[in-house]
Amino acid sequence: MQVISKAYEVNHLVVGCINNDIPEWCLVLWIGDIIEEITLIVREVAEIHENKVSDLVLHNTTDVATPHTLQFERITSMSEEMVGFDEVVNKLRRQLIGGLSGLDVISIVGMPGLGKTTLANKLFFDQLVVSHFDVRAQCCVSQVYTRKDLLLTILRGVEKDAVISDNLPENELADKLRKLLLVQRYLILVDDVWEKIAWDDLKPCFCDANNRSRIIVTTRLGDVAYHAQLLVSDPHFLRFFTSAESWMLLKNKVFKTRSCPLVLEDVGQRIAQKCGGLPLSVVLVAGILETTEKEKHSWEQVAINLGSHIQVKSEDIINLSYQDLPFHLKPCFLYFGVFLEDEEIQVSKLTWLWIAEGLVKTHKEKLSEDLAEYYLKNLIGKNLVMVSKISSDGKIKACRIHDLLLDFCKQKAKVENFLQCIKGDNGNMNPSYQKHSIPRRLCLHFQGDNLSKWSSICSDVQSFHLMRGKRIGLSSIAHASHTFNSFKFLWVLNLEFTVIDSFPEALTCLRYVAVRVAEDSSLSFSANLVNLETLIVKGLGGRVTLPPTLWKMVKLRHLHIYNHVVFNINNSLQKLDDLRTLSSARFYCTEDMNKVFENIPNLQKLRCEVPKFGGCVPAFNNLTKLEILKFSWGRGAVWAYQLNFPPSLKKLTLSNCRISSLEEIATIPRLVVLKLLHITILYEVWKVTDEQFLHLKFLKLQDPSFSEWNISDDAFPCLEHLVLRRLQHLQEIPYRFADMPTLKSIEVTECKQSLVESAEDIRETQVEVMQNSNFKLFIQK
Repeated sequence: MQVISKAYEVNHLVVGCINNDIPEWCLVLWIGDIIEEITLIVREVAEIHENKVSDLVLHNTTDVATPHTLQFERITSMSEEMVGFDEVVNKLRRQLIGGLSGLDVISIVGMPGLGKTTLANKLFFDQLVVSHFDVRAQCCVSQVYTRKDLLLTILRGVEKDAVISDNLPENELADKLRKLLLVQRYLILVDDVWEKIAWDDLKPCFCDANNRSRIIVTTRLGDVAYHAQLLVSDPHFLRFFTSAESWMLLKNKVFKTRSCPLVLEDVGQRIAQKCGGLPLSVVLVAGILETTEKEKHSWEQVAINLGSHIQVKSEDIINLSYQDLPFHLKPCFLYFGVFLEDEEIQVSKLTWLWIAEGLVKTHKEKLSEDLAEYYLKNLIGKNLVMVSKISSDGKIKACRIHDLLLDFCKQKAKVENFLQCIKGDNGNMNPSYQKHSIPRRLCLHFQGDNLSKWSSICSDVQSFHLMRGKRIGLSSIAHASHTFNSFKFLWVLNLEFTVIDSFPEALTCLRYVAVRVAEDSSLSFSANLVNLETLIVKGLGGRVTLPPTLWKMVKLRHLHIYNHVVFNINNSLQKLDDLRTLSSARFYCTEDMNKVFENIPNLQKLRCEVPKFGGCVPAFNNLTKLEILKFSWGRGAVWAYQLNFPPSLKKLTLSNCRISSLEEIATIPRLVVLKLLHITILYEVWKVTDEQFLHLKFLKLQDPSFSEWNISDDAFPCLEHLVLRRLQHLQEIPYRFADMPTLKSIEVTECKQSLVESAEDIRETQVEVMQNSNFKLFIQK
């Protein structure tokens, strides 16, 4: 960390020289100090190398994973199979789908690391539970929350396909949720509740319609659980694992389906016992053992490293897992400290931040984004990070980190002078904070109103994150351009929870920017942002208009606008050869869209909309590297007879479209994922032949216009997952799916009863005739 810190200091010095911001006499003194400190570091490194040579023999471990050996099955997901607590799962499942007809709250109580969330998710995604309820939704409260955010999260879970504006007043959101739940049998998971007031904020929305609706609450505190109780089910207090359960979990994590060698049984059981019955500790130790040689002496060394005590504190086990990480992964793990407790972290956002911070090594043959995802998979393989969402093509979409691990990241990062998180209700600056005491990365948890007070001590900060405080939603910064102009060395500026009125002009070093703007805003950027790689803009509604200076950002790789982005289409467009991601662009017409496409030839991911789909044919085929496309043009528009999809396409989502036929889509050679949402075709019958969709693995249909679906005997040779939602016209699923050997699951939501029955027939054949015991059928009423 000392070397990295010094490298950043040298970088700041170079930037200061270029910008003529530092007097010459100061440069001479600064350079002299840096040379002296680097000399001392070199001496320390030499001593450490001598001391550690002998340790290499004892601590002989393999790398966490390689791109060739890391298997998807190694990933720990939020809905993974549990070890232990079988009787608890059965008991709570009976309470969820049986019992009295009135509303009931099932509370799961336990200390951090006991598996409350894992157990709750196991129940929430259980097939019997899923089919019992009309709607299901979940939210995570944690210590930092706003009532409005919780209401929005639950509403979007209840109405998955509805667009719910962030601008709606809090009381209106609460009333809307109450009315929606009143007429349906619902299951709501409220995870990680810390205070009684958090439950009181949500309780009025949960009506008792005497229809066996249920709520699952997880909390560390017994008094919170009793406060939420509805006099039906008592809170369930989780116990610690027995030694046998700890050893079973450890074996399953380390060896998967393989058996444990007899020579490791004794030492393995001793290691499991040292975990103190805490599942989180067991999983972390398993992450160490999984990459340790399967030799007795190597495992004995792990037992020694765990200490002489019979049971080890969870903090010590977390530290041991951290020390076991390769050097390049340690800063990536500590970087999780910038995120909020229980936050679901988008993998794209995480990896872009790592890259902007310089935490990902450059490679001649591999993209930085691919290397960053590989780093994340290594941390997941070490059980330090959990997968929370997987995309339709099997890639990791979002992840989480346990509260105990998050606390460790924040504390360790502060000790290492890597990152500091400062919490406060009003942003008043503590007199103890001085310029020399602030690390390169700073994360503030309060409203931005008083941010100007911090600018005097933050001028050397490389990474600045302004997060929301406790029960505080969005904040705002007036005169943002003036406030941040002194932050001249910034690489990362993260203001995604803060509304700004202007963008700083002097921040020429920026690589990553995330900001929030007012409704229907026009952003103004400096033409000097030549180093910017990632730009994320979140609006409060309406549209965001981007200035012509956008085309000066020659290194821009990812442009994400969470409301509709509007381009100024004129003759000043320049090529952005590095741009890989664009979302969510709203083009006035197809001609404007095609003009932009001419200047982003290397785009890989695109989400866009054209409300005025005229006679001009889309030029998607000019995007020869495009792999993921989400496109919408409105049902009221004209029919599309040709869309010119590029052969590179792997994932395609079409929404609100009128298309003559699906023949062009069916012959895209590399297509793996297809989602057709509210699609109208010319014919009442959709026919699929053997030569079509040769590599398709995931198919989702939602409210299509056709009423009959015919497929040939060898159609969809690779299909694994079929999702059907609101098929108003289709009477049944083609029975050909019953003997499809690759099929793993069918999900049916709000479809005709005859279609549901055909899905059940397919399941019966898949399980009993095809002997596909892993086949899953999910039916949502």
